[in-house]
Amino acid sequence: MKSKNTKIIASLVAAALTWSSCNNNFLERLPKTSPNETNAFLTYDNYRAYVYPLYGMFTDGRIMTNFSGTYYNAGQWYSDYYAGIMTCRPASQNPYAFQTFQPVTSSGNWSFDYIRKVNVMLSHLSDGSLKPAEAEHWRSVGYFFHAFWYMEMLSRYGDVPWINTVLSDQSEEAYIPRTPRNEVADSIVMRMEYAIEHIGSSAKDGDNALTQDAIRAALSRFLLREGTWGKYHGTNPNYKVYLKKCLSLSQELMAKYPSLHQGSGINKYPGAGYDEVMTTESLAGVDGIIMYKQYLDGMTMHRFSDLIHVEAHRADAPQQTVDLFLMKNGKPIANASSGFQGGEGKDLWDYYADRDPRLMINFEPPAQAKVTGTNPTPDNVTTFKKWTFWKAGEKLNGGSFVITPEYEKKFRTYIDYFGPNIKCEDGDGDVSLGSKRLPGHNWGGAMVHSAPNITQFAQTDNYMRCWTGYFFWKHYTAWENGDNNYNQTSDKPIFTIEEVLLNCAEAAWELGRFDQAIADRTINLLRDRVGVAPMTLSEIGPYFDPNRDKGDAAWTRGYDGKTNYEVDPVLWEIRRERMVELMGQGFSFYDIKRWHKAPYFVNRQPCGAFVTAKDLPYGKGTYTGQFVDYDEIQSQGYALPKPNSEGRGWIYTTPGPLSVGKGWKDTYYLEMVPLHQINMNKEHMTQNPGWESEFASSQEEKN
Repeated sequence: MKSKNTKIIASLVAAALTWSSCNNNFLERLPKTSPNETNAFLTYDNYRAYVYPLYGMFTDGRIMTNFSGTYYNAGQWYSDYYAGIMTCRPASQNPYAFQTFQPVTSSGNWSFDYIRKVNVMLSHLSDGSLKPAEAEHWRSVGYFFHAFWYMEMLSRYGDVPWINTVLSDQSEEAYIPRTPRNEVADSIVMRMEYAIEHIGSSAKDGDNALTQDAIRAALSRFLLREGTWGKYHGTNPNYKVYLKKCLSLSQELMAKYPSLHQGSGINKYPGAGYDEVMTTESLAGVDGIIMYKQYLDGMTMHRFSDLIHVEAHRADAPQQTVDLFLMKNGKPIANASSGFQGGEGKDLWDYYADRDPRLMINFEPPAQAKVTGTNPTPDNVTTFKKWTFWKAGEKLNGGSFVITPEYEKKFRTYIDYFGPNIKCEDGDGDVSLGSKRLPGHNWGGAMVHSAPNITQFAQTDNYMRCWTGYFFWKHYTAWENGDNNYNQTSDKPIFTIEEVLLNCAEAAWELGRFDQAIADRTINLLRDRVGVAPMTLSEIGPYFDPNRDKGDAAWTRGYDGKTNYEVDPVLWEIRRERMVELMGQGFSFYDIKRWHKAPYFVNRQPCGAFVTAKDLPYGKGTYTGQFVDYDEIQSQGYALPKPNSEGRGWIYTTPGPLSVGKGWKDTYYLEMVPLHQINMNKEHMTQNPGWESEFASSQEEKN
């Protein structure tokens, strides 16, 4: 594992600001005052300094695919939560499921700050301070950031004013109508295509500055998003043009990035490459990374790992999300020949057995270790305790559960898989690059030897608390040495070839071109990395996954035909692969909306794993919460909680939205335009469908 100090020293020499797109020479030539219209457009380096804040768009949490701050305060968290594939441990209600929205008077989401900054720069490119090629380079950079922010605006609001000039409060263009969605989309595509063709070398801008390939990856994302939105929402009869461009562009990138990161540590467990892309210290030179955000000690840091370890962590998964993961043999768990070992009456080890390794990389698998002695000797840091495995015949935690040979083996299963966590130290040679380890430990090094640490248990471990039994830990790393605020410096991807492969597969299917050859070049590359059997199209028929979305789910009845369409068996597998591969990266809410499938994911009641109230083979206490019938949820979308008298069942978390008369509204596919925007532009600004009636009564009261 590359030590943090090595990374810091190298980074300081090569790239002394937040982004590795700034070198020493650039630092020496930075303006002594903040860039403004007087000093920002005199030299090439002045332009570079002016553009630098635009890179903050890649960590702006308003874009849900961005990494910013901490997981549960970042866009990825909200995307997964809103999409219904994650739960919120404090039991707050998903506003899209429980209709808890209030009128929006102003919103930072409806923002043109980035747009204005870009337009100011573009207005100066003809001043004569730059060579023609340099001017084209900065025009391309500006076009990209202008288009990238409009991607988000379009996803949120649909029609939005297209602003490509510098405006003041007095400009008539500031009060224009909303530009039709398809026109904005076409403009985004044209600007990104121009940028791909005309952007210069990134060498002068830094090691991780904007490149042709980064723009291609962003455009691939947008073309798939907008093409499928146009198809499933019926807004663009020319949606296939977008999908054809997506397919061509994605294949171009696939040829340039033929390999996936396979893992680099000592313990190369299946899926290590998938794991390390999210947790490694440095993504420089890592296969498949098209663009990344570099984090540096004392300069720019994040808390993705730290917040996973503490009791404030809130991201768990409901049972239906866990059910998405295939078996290692490539079959869904509901397939009669899958070999699935879980189900009613089984414990968590059975749910994880022989599953796609991405399940245990995303959600902490059950683990149980025995702390040795009454006052264990610390190892490496003062609170990291010595431990051993429990043995058959021993009573677990001094309780009544006698460990059998079967459970002795189970207790070792996933600890041995990842490699035992014997130290809490950054940079030692005993651990893989950014890899996970069991038993878990918190940011202070204290071992959390029992997992899952379910909140309703009478626990003594106060960290890594879990609600559903499926604790989200994708960003968890084995190293814990951060600053005094427990910040870390593992790099985070912005654009990866993994996403591009998934874009290619989905676009190909939508165009009727998805065949075994494309499956092998896309889906099966991802599966091969984690040791899951390849997708074989000839095996996928109507009954391959009995639980796929057939368009008739009880919790989506009453919606129009756009929502209730049956998902083709192959398309379902492509979508499943996307959800599993990109879990925890912020894509889910965009995806379920563009597929016009939000009710299917949002309306179904979440619940936790099957547990036994007493004599647990994991945990350290008695479950005191309620239970719920998972079969009822699967058949009608919700079930009422049951008392604990039965002593076993699926963990009850929150009521089902439909059980209290709530659920997704088609209004929510687009956000509410802030009321102050409408009040300022009453002649031209319109509200998105459904929002005026949503708050009609409250508006009448105000009037």
